[in-house]
Amino acid sequence: VAVHVLVRRHEKISNIIKQFKLSCSKTQAQFATMQVRNARYSAFIEGFTSTTYAMVIVSDASIQPATTLINIEASRAHFESLIAQLKL
Repeated sequence: VAVHVLVRRHEKISNIIKQFKLSCSKTQAQFATMQVRNARYSAFIEGFTSTTYAMVIVSDASIQPATTLINIEASRAHFESLIAQLKL
């Protein structure tokens, strides 16, 4: 049951993000990044590769947002190379 709930939650979040991106493109707005922070978590949506976005949720308030963004940036090139290998 718990796995089903997580899959459903993932699908719901994914659809919300896709609809937001679609709305941006309809208005010709360029969506690049979004950060949401409150007392319980920080959420980051970043352009990740040429074809994907990454969403990272951090619930540890001691982790600085810049640390999360640096880690996303550091992993970006690796994933781009994986995508390039798949195209071969």
